[in-house]
This record gives sequence, C-alpha cells and structure tokens, in this order.
Amino acid sequence: MQKTGIFSRLFPQQAIVTHREKLLSGLGGILAIFLTTLLAQRYIGGATLPFMLASMGASTVLLLGAPHSPLSQPWAFAGGHLVSAFIGIACATTIPNVSLAAGLSVGLSIGAMYYLRCLHPPGGATALLTVIGDQEIHSLGFHFMLMPVLANVVILLGVALLINNLILGRRYPANIALPGKTDRPHRASKPSPVKLSFDREDLVVALREMDGYIDVNSEDLTRIYGLATLHAHQRGFGGMSLGDIMTHDVVTVKAETDLRTLWALMKKHGIRGVPVTDQHDRVVGMVTIVDFLHAVDWRICESLIHRLKEIFRRKSIPTTGRIMSTPVISARVDTPLTEAFLTFSENGINHLPITETDGRLIGIVTRLDLLSALYGDRANQLA
Repeated sequence: MQKTGIFSRLFPQQAIVTHREKLLSGLGGILAIFLTTLLAQRYIGGATLPFMLASMGASTVLLLGAPHSPLSQPWAFAGGHLVSAFIGIACATTIPNVSLAAGLSVGLSIGAMYYLRCLHPPGGATALLTVIGDQEIHSLGFHFMLMPVLANVVILLGVALLINNLILGRRYPANIALPGKTDRPHRASKPSPVKLSFDREDLVVALREMDGYIDVNSEDLTRIYGLATLHAHQRGFGGMSLGDIMTHDVVTVKAETDLRTLWALMKKHGIRGVPVTDQHDRVVGMVTIVDFLHAVDWRICESLIHRLKEIFRRKSIPTTGRIMSTPVISARVDTPLTEAFLTFSENGINHLPITETDGRLIGIVTRLDLLSALYGDRANQLA
C-alpha cells in the first residue's frame, strides 16, 4: 500500500483524453512546428539573428495539446512571451551577476504574467534565454522582443488558429464558438447541461479560496459538473431512451391551418406546443405560445389576452406556416435520456418531436416528460 501511494504521487493521473485526440494533437504539433520553422527561416533568419526560439516548442505543446487551457489562449501565449522577454532583457542589461539576473528574470516574469493575466510557462524559458544566451542575443537588446520573439509569436499563433479551427475542428480560442457547432452563434460557450444549484460567482469565489492556479476556467468547471450530474442520472435511468417516455398520440397541424384553429386545439388539449407536419406526416415546423407572441405588435398590446385578440381581429388571420419555427430540432426513438437533456438545454427548447429516419413524426417528448422520468411526482414542482 505504501509503495502504491508513493507511485501515485510520483506519477499522478493526467487528464483523460481519447486516443483520437492524442493522435490529432501529435500530428497537429508536427504540422505546426514544420510550418512555423519554414516561415521563420524564410522571413526571420539572418547571419546573427536566431530564427526560432526553443520555447516555441513548449508553446506548441500547449497550443496543440491543450488548446482549451487558459495557459494556451492567444493573450496568454503572446503576452507571456513578450512580457517575459522584456523583463529578461531588462535584467540582463542591468544586473551583472548572471545567476541573480537569471533568477530575477524568471521570478519577475511569473509575477508579471499573473498580474497581466497571461500566465504561459514557456515564457519563463524566453526570459531565461535573454540572460544566459550568447553574445549575439545580448547584442540585440530590446530589439530581441521584435525579432525573433514577436515574429515567432505571430507566425505560431496564426498556424495554431489555422490547424485547430480549420483542420482539427476544435474551438480555439476557447471562448469562441465554431459556425455550425451550435444553433446560437452569439454564445461564447455551451452552458451546463443541467440546472445548477450554484451560479458562476459561487464558483469563482470557491476557486479563489483554493488560493492556487487551476488549469481550467469557471465555464469549463460548470460544464464538467453538469455532465457529471447527467452521467450520474444515466445510472438511475437504467438505459432508458426517448421511446420509453414519449407521447404517441401527438396533436399536429398543417402549415395552412389558421391561428384561430391552432389556438383552439392548444387550449382544448392543454398543450403549449404543436408540431407542424406535411401531407406525409413529416415534421416541417414547430409552433409554441412564444411564436404567437412574436406574431403580434407589442407596441399596441399590453397583455397576453390583448395580443391574442389583436391576431384574431385581423381580416386575414395568419396561418401556422407564417409563425412556426424552422428548422425543427428532433430526435430518434432510441436517443438516450441523458443525450436528450443536452438537446433541451443547449437549444433552449421545451418540445422535442420524435421522428423516423425519413422525418415522419411518431411521438413527442417535453421537458416535463424528462423531469417526470427522473423525479417522478416531484417533476411538476421542478418544471
């Protein structure tokens, strides 16, 4: 037991990453250094000027191996190297003792990167190089910040953006969303898939109380917690799918159905959303109460009743096709309940049509159906 404890301390478990991600990171690193070196040799290299810093190799590990880490973001990468280079050059030119200058260059760089919110470990290597480097580096003085430091940073950052986003399909920088990855492009990142019992401020305070650097941001921690909660729920579901909880007898309308008829159906059945189908029972749209509210002039209506009356008083009552939401977010009958939770949360919907592969409607699941499967009689209190 004692040997096992020592072994686990010497070799702690690293982040759980798939084999595919490991392979892509390695291949991305090969391509990144190849392109960066190729461009640096062409545009930076000279008789006395080093064209490539070794610390860029360490940066590549972060930018391609851990692109979602706060240490790998563009400002951390660029600021870390440039700030550290400035401090290192200042120490090298003002402190004659090499050992003292080396220690101060790295230590001051760490502090500066913390305060400037650009902590990037390879920056320490850049600072140290300016002190212990040869006379050719010392002779460059502060020009070293421009060539090769800034030039290397610009080239490698451009290459990392290209490889991560266009070739590997990742989200980099981590606070942007790739087109097509979400139906809400204005969002910076995906929310937690479940409703949390704490907010972001609570998480920030907790991280601050730990008083140490943790290589993950609060948004990622929130999503990790949500996903872990979902997987815990999955054990309780026992492999249940949407087919086990869906409503089979679905109330539907056609695109040409007028809104007065649609509203009467919703009122009669006590429902808040209705799928719109074509002549082959394929889902072509979804109509909810929210769609009704979008169809009226808010400037002249003060209440829900007034808004609905404003619609029905028109000489030509709009049809369902005029206000329905498209395209429709749907799911298959064998979709696991945990996956459905993500679909509801990430798309901000309350109704999920269940369709065949050809788009034909066979059922519907609401957010309340999911809560009922999880909490039973308490679902209405939580909805």
